[in-house]
Amino acid sequence: MKNLSEERIKWVEKVKETLRNGGRSERTIGNYVAAINRFFKFYDNKVDIKEFTEDDIIVYLKQDYINKNYTASTYNVNLYAIKYFYSVCFNKTFNNKSLSSIKVAHRYPTIIDKKLFLTILNGEKNMKYKCWLLLAFCSGLRVEEVAKIKIQDIYSKDHKLKVIGKRNKERFTILPDITIKFLRMYYINCNFKKKKGYLFEGYSKRQNINCRSIINYFTFLKKKYNLQDEISFHSLRHSFATYFIKAGGDPFVLKSMLGHSSLNTTSIYIHLGRDFNILDGIK
Repeated sequence: MKNLSEERIKWVEKVKETLRNGGRSERTIGNYVAAINRFFKFYDNKVDIKEFTEDDIIVYLKQDYINKNYTASTYNVNLYAIKYFYSVCFNKTFNNKSLSSIKVAHRYPTIIDKKLFLTILNGEKNMKYKCWLLLAFCSGLRVEEVAKIKIQDIYSKDHKLKVIGKRNKERFTILPDITIKFLRMYYINCNFKKKKGYLFEGYSKRQNINCRSIINYFTFLKKKYNLQDEISFHSLRHSFATYFIKAGGDPFVLKSMLGHSSLNTTSIYIHLGRDFNILDGIK
């Protein structure tokens, strides 16, 4: 059993390395690794896991996800992780018809009202937490992007911020005065003498803060302000995009600032940002 455990550790490490080489985010890597380890735990006494067929995978997915009424997204992530594991470690593929993903119901993202956001922001005393909120709500950053901001990527004179997005793609987004103000205050309060490196440091000054710390903080806010279940830290990014369109912003500029590959992805905010009160026929 010890050899089996060591072998599985090597498999997981190979998956992590392959994902990193492909430019996947640490959050995606963490989700895949967690899914694979759950799969291992379910078949803990099975030595011949590399010989599994579609039927073995279906038994696991049915008992651990379908029967427990997990969401389609959760089911799909675990399915993709298992398929990826077999592809990377054993060069093995499965029949997609037998192991098909579940169609995810289309839902418009939930946004946060501006007044509510200001209430949350003004109620926050910690300067670092204020910066996290502002960078997501006023610049449209993902949680991973907030965590990886570097001091040298802040161009305050030009009101822009260089962001390293998914698959290490670089882009620029807007940096409003209010965000610049609090970033400066945070920088001064932390007594930073350096002009390079991560703005939000982890336990090691050479590393950025873990995304989980930011997510856990926002979970605390959800309870404190009794926010909707659908609201997450990512909702701040959705809110930025929606209010940008409401203010008359150019969808192509928004696409660039969000780091979307296709305008189709950005177009959802065109619908969310439309003011139905001014449409003909409302009266």
